[in-house]
Amino acid sequence: MNSVNLPEDCARQWEILLLLLSSEEKKIDRTHESEIDTMSYFYNNKGVRKILLYWLQQMKDTYARKTCDTDTALKCDGVSLCWRQKGNEKFRANLVEESYKCYTNSVLYAKPNSLMYTLALANRSAALLRLKRFQECLSDVSLAIDSGYPAEQRHKLLLRRADCYIELQSKEARTALNSAIQYAGTLNMTVANKLEFERHIKILEKKLECVKRDVVKEEEVLLPDCYLGPNPDFVSASKSIELRYKESRGRHVVAVEPAGRGDVLFSEEPYAWVALPSDDAICEMCCDTDINPVPCSVCSRSVYCGCECASRAISFHRWECVGAQCSLFPTIGIAHLALRVLLISTNNGFPPSPVSLPQPCTAGELFRSYGLVDNIQIYKTGTDPFYRMFNLVTNFNKMDNTDYIQYALTATMLTLYLENFTSFFDYLPSKMPCSMSESQLKLFAAAVILRSMGQLVCNGHATLSLAVVEEDDGRNGKTITEKEVRRATAIYPSAAMMNHSCDPNIINTFYKSRLIVRCQRELPAGGEVFNCYGPHRARAPAAARRKALKAQYMFTCHCADCNDTERKDFVSLFSAYLCQSCKGPVWAHGVRPLCTQCRSALHLERAHTLLDRADDLAIQAEQVVSLEERCEKMAASYRLKQQVWHRHHASLRMAADRLARLYADTGDFGKSMELIKQNIQSLEYRFGSFSVEVAHELRKLSDVMLERILNSPQHLEYREWCLEAHKVVKKAIQLMELNYGSWEPLVSRLKQHECYLAATLAESRTPEAVDCVHHNLHYNLKI
Repeated sequence: MNSVNLPEDCARQWEILLLLLSSEEKKIDRTHESEIDTMSYFYNNKGVRKILLYWLQQMKDTYARKTCDTDTALKCDGVSLCWRQKGNEKFRANLVEESYKCYTNSVLYAKPNSLMYTLALANRSAALLRLKRFQECLSDVSLAIDSGYPAEQRHKLLLRRADCYIELQSKEARTALNSAIQYAGTLNMTVANKLEFERHIKILEKKLECVKRDVVKEEEVLLPDCYLGPNPDFVSASKSIELRYKESRGRHVVAVEPAGRGDVLFSEEPYAWVALPSDDAICEMCCDTDINPVPCSVCSRSVYCGCECASRAISFHRWECVGAQCSLFPTIGIAHLALRVLLISTNNGFPPSPVSLPQPCTAGELFRSYGLVDNIQIYKTGTDPFYRMFNLVTNFNKMDNTDYIQYALTATMLTLYLENFTSFFDYLPSKMPCSMSESQLKLFAAAVILRSMGQLVCNGHATLSLAVVEEDDGRNGKTITEKEVRRATAIYPSAAMMNHSCDPNIINTFYKSRLIVRCQRELPAGGEVFNCYGPHRARAPAAARRKALKAQYMFTCHCADCNDTERKDFVSLFSAYLCQSCKGPVWAHGVRPLCTQCRSALHLERAHTLLDRADDLAIQAEQVVSLEERCEKMAASYRLKQQVWHRHHASLRMAADRLARLYADTGDFGKSMELIKQNIQSLEYRFGSFSVEVAHELRKLSDVMLERILNSPQHLEYREWCLEAHKVVKKAIQLMELNYGSWEPLVSRLKQHECYLAATLAESRTPEAVDCVHHNLHYNLKI
């Protein structure tokens, strides 16, 4: 091992270290050992401990410091000042969004309650006011004042607070303005400053005169209830389903009452979760993504949506803070969530053993006792959630020995981290149900981490949400659109009871960290509730799906779609060529591919020639300046592809998508809509009429329809256009709510469009409504 050249970047050394160490240990098959036995060996292996401790120290020396003038893992007022100065330059140039990002970095790096911290907060509040993010501006103003913002400048923040309340049409506006005036009266301001203050007061007084009474407050998010109410025998589940056990199927979920599309079967907060590495800020306590970041008071790597979440997160972050500084968690992947499981369990306190144990007991005795509970009864309301977490399957006995050893090595490293870089093991004894020696406590913690890693591989969920992203469209500038992104990895013990099917009958939606599971289609009484663990019938052939499921979940899938020999070529349809005789699908397999319907031969050479010409035209289209000429060349490219590919070919549908956008850009909305409708038909055939893919395509169609309406208000078919657009928008809302939830901002914007169309059809259209909708369309239009 000494002869191996490791990368200089110690974070990149981790995977190599695991491979080297596991290769030396793989001679003994440990997959049938208990977690206690495995960790007893690795944690007490002096050679392994020495290597892992050295690596941990290298990670700390490399990353837990100031790495450059604009970044540090800890707090540094110099770095904070650098970012605040950058923010000031952007603000003066009226680049307010960019200034906000700079000020946020200044807040992250400033020492808590320091002058730099309060100045960064104050500057960020000014940017927030300009961005019309008034509630967040108020939060920053309050935090800056509470953190000791200079008294001689505080009247500026009080004016900003009053301005926010006025903009929010709040009853607090008058009180806030009077407070600013009273406070300014206590200051010994210069004549110039006093005149400037009075000028601002006059402006705000004039704005205050326009404050309306009885202003409707922003609606709170109302999460849907479980269908037929919560199930006392199945925590976080609906009364319409129950948990059962059968030897051949293990634990599984069955409907005891019929449920319809959209009915909520589970509404569950995770036992534990961790954010995935991302450039976007995410609250590490509640998983909120739309936040004005408040940092950890020690490190600059962890952020929260506010002081309340920051305070609650101390329960686990106090043990993770050094690891965050060392860039440990992005390096180790899902093992971070395994560590979080241990920390959450410790904070809650480990429950008593279900059987009587000697005092003091060993780690093995307590560990084994937690497996002696009834696997169904532990899901009753009021049962300690740790029992449910502990008794999720690990599949260690089916796992590759090398993988298992690497999990054990990772668990060893994390236990060494807790032992050597935190005071966790001073705290753990107070949270245990029985007394243990120090060595047994460490062994118990290591075994919990190892077990959790196996459970998370089999039972973990990726939490998804819609993110606003900015894409460069080349010559046409930038387009803002929504994309589905993975925000976090979480463990939901109740929802984990669903078995897999490649054609699931449920939809997973997320509100912050909460998982809400809905029926995707009608579910009869007695029918099993199926989730999809990843491989979907519409995305991969049966053989590929079975291979992927076997590799991660250690079972061979025998769901209806995997056993359906008549539809075994279903997915191949979306990469099929076009038969020139009957227009049916042809698969390019073998020496002489034949049409499956009329048995005509496919001329591959001709097909490839046409595709080459199509690609050349597409390249030429990207190079021309004229939008109309670009559209013509892209249309010619598309027509050639239509001659080669079957109408459901995924690449043909992508080409149609690009062409539809160009048509919309040139104002040819009719052709754009026709292409989108063709894509909708293809996606309905592939994924189903209520799928998320169809939902996004309907949203595109509604945007183009509305753009056409706004650009042609005097057209003879104007009312018919409005009727059709209203129908499409309503359908888009229905599908978006089903697949993402009513709380998503995109759903709110679609509802604004629906209101506008309804008002137009009722002949009560106002210029303000038109302006609002037109702005949102340009914001959302993405074909």
